[in-house]
Amino acid sequence: MKYFRIGTLNCQNNADNRNLKQKENALVLANHIVEKQYDILGTQELTKGFTRQVNEYLEIYTFHGGYQFGSGFFGTKVPIIRDYNESTQILTRGVAEHVRTGALPWIPWNFKEFCRALFKGALKRRIVTVVELETIEHYIYIINTHLDYYLHNLQKRQLNYLYKKAKKYAALGDVVIMGDFNLQITNPMFRHFENKLNEIGIRRVNVDEKTNSAKYKSKTAIDHIFIPSYWKIVDCGTFDTLALSEITDHKAVYVDVVFWPEV
Repeated sequence: MKYFRIGTLNCQNNADNRNLKQKENALVLANHIVEKQYDILGTQELTKGFTRQVNEYLEIYTFHGGYQFGSGFFGTKVPIIRDYNESTQILTRGVAEHVRTGALPWIPWNFKEFCRALFKGALKRRIVTVVELETIEHYIYIINTHLDYYLHNLQKRQLNYLYKKAKKYAALGDVVIMGDFNLQITNPMFRHFENKLNEIGIRRVNVDEKTNSAKYKSKTAIDHIFIPSYWKIVDCGTFDTLALSEITDHKAVYVDVVFWPEV
C-alpha cells in the first residue's frame, strides 16, 4: 500500500542552531528528513541561516514559506532581528502550487496583558504558512503554524483564526493543519477547536504522548497534526531519536496516510 508521510517538528531557534554548531546540526536534521522519508514536513522556529544550511543537504525537497519579520531589509540586515527571524516553513517533495505566509493575531487587546507579555519576553509575531498542493483528484491545503505559549486570550484568537482558515480551504479541497500549538489536548480551548474542526470533516491524529521538553514533566502532547476525516491512517506516532536531541527538545510527530482509501 502506498502511503504518504506527514510530520511536524519544532526545530528550536537556539544558539547552537543559529551559530557555532549550525552546519553540524543542519546535517543531522537533513539526515533525519531523508531517513524518515517525509513527503510533507511542517517545521517551526527554523531561522534563515539554519534553513539555508539544511537545504544544502537536501536534493528532492523544497522549503516553502516566509519569515516572521519578512525577507526585506528589516528581516535580513538588522542583526538582532536577522539572527532570530524564524519561520513556519513547510517542506515538500517537489514544488508547491501556491505558498502564503501571514500573521496570526499576536498583539494583546488588553493593555495589562500587553505589558505582561512584553516584560515576559513573550510578545512575538506569530505566523502561519499555507501551501497548496495539486493532486490528480483535487487540491490539498497544508497549514503550518506556531501558537503563542503565554496568553490564553491570544491563543483563543489564534485558534479562531486557524479555524476560519481551515473552513475556507475545506470548501476548496482537503485540509491538513499542523504545528506547535503550545496547548495540550486536555485544554478546553483546544478541545473546542478540535470539536469545531470535526464538524467540518477534519480530525486530529491521536498522538497523545509527550512531545516537548522533558523539564515539563506534567505535560503531554503540544505538537499536533489534523487531517481530513476520511483519510486512512496507516501508522502514527513520534520520532524521539538521540540525534534529534542535539537540535531540539521536541519530538517529531508523524502520520502515514492513504489519501483515498476507497480506491
